[in-house]
Amino acid sequence: PVFAPVHIVFLEMIINPACSIAFEAEPAERQIMRRPPRSPHEPLFGRHTLTLSLLQGLLVLLVTLAVLGYALQHGAADTEARALTFATLVIGNLGLILVNRSWRHTILGTLDRRNPALWWVVGGAFTFLLLALYLPFLREVFHFAPITLWQLALSLAAGLGSVLWFELFKLSRRR
Repeated sequence: PVFAPVHIVFLEMIINPACSIAFEAEPAERQIMRRPPRSPHEPLFGRHTLTLSLLQGLLVLLVTLAVLGYALQHGAADTEARALTFATLVIGNLGLILVNRSWRHTILGTLDRRNPALWWVVGGAFTFLLLALYLPFLREVFHFAPITLWQLALSLAAGLGSVLWFELFKLSRRR
C-alpha cells in the first residue's frame, strides 16, 4: 500500500481543522446580502455544487496518481515514491482549502480577508509536511525517503496545478 494509517491521520489533522476552524472563521463575502436567497425548494447541495466538488477531488486524485506513476516509472524506491505522492496529495488539499475560500473570487481576491485560523492551519500543515519529509526520525515514522528540492517543486506544481483550474473557472464565470 502507498499510505499507512499515519498518513491518514496526518490528512485528518489538515481536513478537520480546515472545516471546523478555518472555514468557520472565514468572513462573509462583501456582497452576500445583495444576492438573492436560495430557493427553499432547492437542495442545500445542488447538482452544480456536487459536480464541482467531485471534480475538484477527482482532479487531485488523478494528479496524485500521476505523480505516483511518474515516480515509480522513473525508478523511485517505494519510500521515495510515497514521499512524493503524499506531498502532492497534501499540497493539493491545501490548495483546495485556498481555492474554496470563495467560489466567486480568486485566491488573490481573498487575500485581503482576515482569517488567522486559516493561515495557522495551512502554514502548520505545510510546515509539518516539510518536517515529515526532511527530519530523519519523522521520515522513519512516515516511511519516507528523502526527496530533492526539485522533487518537492514537482509535488508543489502538481498539487497546486490540480486545483488551479478552479481559479480559471471562477474567472470565466465573471465574464
